[in-house]
Amino acid sequence: MAFWDWGADFRIVCEVEPDRPENRLNEGVVGPDGAFWVGTMHNNIGPDDSPSAITADTGRLYRFAPDGSLTCVCDDLFGITNTLLWPTRDSLVTADTTKNVLYRYRLDPTTGRLSDRRILLEGFPRGLPDGSCLDGEGTIWAARVAGGGCLTRTTIDGAVTSVVDLPCSWPTSCAFGGPDLDTLFATSGRFTMSAEHLAAHPAEGGLFALAPGVRGRPAYRFGRQG
Repeated sequence: MAFWDWGADFRIVCEVEPDRPENRLNEGVVGPDGAFWVGTMHNNIGPDDSPSAITADTGRLYRFAPDGSLTCVCDDLFGITNTLLWPTRDSLVTADTTKNVLYRYRLDPTTGRLSDRRILLEGFPRGLPDGSCLDGEGTIWAARVAGGGCLTRTTIDGAVTSVVDLPCSWPTSCAFGGPDLDTLFATSGRFTMSAEHLAAHPAEGGLFALAPGVRGRPAYRFGRQG
């Protein structure tokens, strides 16, 4: 991991799993504790940027604190770590994309340790869970990658209350923005897609803006309690 100030050089501050060269980092988000939370996964990108098979669940979740310490926050292994959300001070929601599951953990706010993993949503039939965000009502907006072509809105009890179709098949993440945090931006990917598919579907890989009728939450800042 590295710090980067606009116009300056990258400054490496931490190496994650240097003993696991087959792994890479994936989702990373600053939490309400002011720490940077990040997940690892088995690398699925070849040297030439072509897809590479994930052969094992080797991903873990980590917390990089402002004091420079790095800790693994639970013993669970993941296929693809995605989504890091804090509906409350003592809970965390994360996803394993390969399992098509959203999990909810109990979080110890003092130590950052996770426990009591429970399934929040499993087996939703459109695509797989990728990046997500929370709105001001504490509801989860999740991008459904791998053919899902939509965003879902899910309560913290696991009920899908709405599905928003997008003009792409691989939405990858979403975040609220704008002066009033009332615009929901969604990113999408082109990974694994052929030239023929992209020519027929030019919106793939696009950035989209929606007016969902709810507002988001301000982002947390590294080194500051939210």
